[in-house]
Amino acid sequence: MTVEKQNEPAPGVDPAGGAGASGLDEDELDRICLHNLLSACADTIFFKDRDSRFIRVSRSEADLTGAADPAEMLGKTDFDYFNVEHAERAFQDEQEIIRSGVPLFDANETNTLPGRVFSCTKQPLRDFAGNIIGIFGITRDITARQVTEAQLLAKTAELDRVGTELRTLLESSPDPMARFDQELRYTYANPAAVVLAGVPESQLLGHTNRELGHPEDEEFVRKWEETLREVLRTGVGGEVEQDVVIAGTRRYLHTRLVPETDASGTVVSVLAVSHDLTDRKRIEDALADQAVHDPLTRLANRALLVDRIEQALCRIRDQGGRLAVLFLDLDRFKVVNDSLGHAAGDALLIATAARLRSATRRSGDLVARFGGDEFVILCEHIHGRKDAASVARRVYRALAAPFEHDGRPIHITASIGIAMTSDPATTADALLRDADAAMFRVKARSHGTGNYLFFDTSVREEAVSRLWLEGELRRAIDQEEFRLFYEPVYNLRDRRITGMEALIRWQHPERGLLPPSVFVEVAEDCNLIVPIGRWVLREACRQMSAWNRRRDAGKPPLTMAVNLSPRQLDYGGLVKEIADALASSELQPNQLCLEVTETAVHEVPRVAQAVLSRISNLGVRIALDDFGTGYSSLGHLRRIPVDALKIDRVFVNGLEEETGDSAIVTAVVTMAHALDMTTIGEGIESTAQYEHLRALGCDQGQGHLFAEPMPATAFEALHLD
Repeated sequence: MTVEKQNEPAPGVDPAGGAGASGLDEDELDRICLHNLLSACADTIFFKDRDSRFIRVSRSEADLTGAADPAEMLGKTDFDYFNVEHAERAFQDEQEIIRSGVPLFDANETNTLPGRVFSCTKQPLRDFAGNIIGIFGITRDITARQVTEAQLLAKTAELDRVGTELRTLLESSPDPMARFDQELRYTYANPAAVVLAGVPESQLLGHTNRELGHPEDEEFVRKWEETLREVLRTGVGGEVEQDVVIAGTRRYLHTRLVPETDASGTVVSVLAVSHDLTDRKRIEDALADQAVHDPLTRLANRALLVDRIEQALCRIRDQGGRLAVLFLDLDRFKVVNDSLGHAAGDALLIATAARLRSATRRSGDLVARFGGDEFVILCEHIHGRKDAASVARRVYRALAAPFEHDGRPIHITASIGIAMTSDPATTADALLRDADAAMFRVKARSHGTGNYLFFDTSVREEAVSRLWLEGELRRAIDQEEFRLFYEPVYNLRDRRITGMEALIRWQHPERGLLPPSVFVEVAEDCNLIVPIGRWVLREACRQMSAWNRRRDAGKPPLTMAVNLSPRQLDYGGLVKEIADALASSELQPNQLCLEVTETAVHEVPRVAQAVLSRISNLGVRIALDDFGTGYSSLGHLRRIPVDALKIDRVFVNGLEEETGDSAIVTAVVTMAHALDMTTIGEGIESTAQYEHLRALGCDQGQGHLFAEPMPATAFEALHLD
């Protein structure tokens, strides 16, 4: 509608006189307007006199109060339609407006009707002279608006809470998070990112990594800038692994790059979320290191050794050459563990590893711990046996100086087996097997005093033979193929029999009667000596009991001597087996004598002392065999309960010659008698030896001069019938 059209008089209105053609005056027009306002307005409208009585109300006000017609409400008050609380409050407000002339705007009324909220504005009602004759008001139902506002406030609070939590999460996250703008400058960095950068936040924001300076890792800065520019250019995020030196420390990071766009879709920044993998990487590296290194000595372990041997064999195939594998076993290491404890044993292994490293020829040689007290040295580019033997000799020199523990020296040697090859078809297992076999052979030959031996076919044949013999021994135990022979022991003063020594033989079904020298060593190595020794003990006790029952009542009972091996001493069930053998045979304990060598006592000193004491407590006699030839120590005689000393045949044989053996035997006999021990001479083969021993005061003796070992039936016929 144009301005001119708005100013045109309405139809029926006289533009000159102000009244329409219908003759309506201004008052009439006001009444018409008021009538329409009161009839059609959605907000409730009311007029009240000075006593707060309704004088005019809108149709909507009548609907609100429940009146049938607006005219019905005239002359009435709020007390007629609303609760007392609302009516009193409205009356007080209205009287204050009438008194003061000050209007009341947008007052919330929550008690007008249950469950609804109204906003009410009230003003003084004035006549044309300005006098207050009442009040008028407009009320609007704002219930829906209030609900909407409450919901909006709740959502706003939730957003604030989420925002706070998100900020807290960002600020407290251990993962570095940073934002970079199009110029690659930091625009945001959480505390973790600030710590990682190593500079204050004020210096970090607004600068690039290049401006901050990373002299330790220029290559990282270059790659990082390329990565950020690529995301900014393409809008495609991604993930990168980073290996970077920051503040002198190497860090491993996994970073996710997220492009951020504006309303037009243009990439304006990149959010980088990193996860510090440094600790995990260190753990992974440590686990990887542990997988190929011995945790105690830090030498290569078996897995790495085998891998390096296989690599060396591949190089032989491609380039030719020769390699050597030296297999070392520490001699008498068990003595250190048993006497000084495992902590001392571990310290010795660590010190040995350090010396072996120094004994290798060059950095390319590998020293590995194979297991227990076994080590292996891999030498590549060996020209011949001379080179390998040179390494073995350096090992001996390296181990020659005593190790020290608690201020005391410990001497150790090693038995070394050497296997060499120039054949690329050889396997790592075969080389290790052959070197091990050579080591085993040299250890048996040198009795653990240290030496080295090159592998050859005879070593393999011996190893195969030993393996076959072990299987045969197991069968022999099951089939009870062992026999006992008995060598009599005599009183040297009157040459009367006092007892016998039980000696084992093997009645092999194909090879005939085998002496112990053929199989005892193998039985010791594979621990079959324990079940074999158990059988010997039970059979010897049974036989001795039977013979003593046949012996004349006037004659003293004979004594049965049985040898114990170091493995039996180290076996936890030995004392019980002895007690069981005595009980089952009804043999008196003092009629059994168990012989142990000085070497056996020395190998397991603590165990031997405890076991022998328990055996002595049973009433069984104990003899120290081969006295003077092993690790002779008077301390043994003080710590273990010894009843008899057996003088080795080496000294007995020397009695007929001008040597010092006579003085040695004299000293042994004198010492034994002073300690209330019996002396027994072994290997007496001549009358002269017998006479010498008797003259020197030796108590008992045995040997071929008197009788050779014989089976039970022959022994009965010769000595008992």
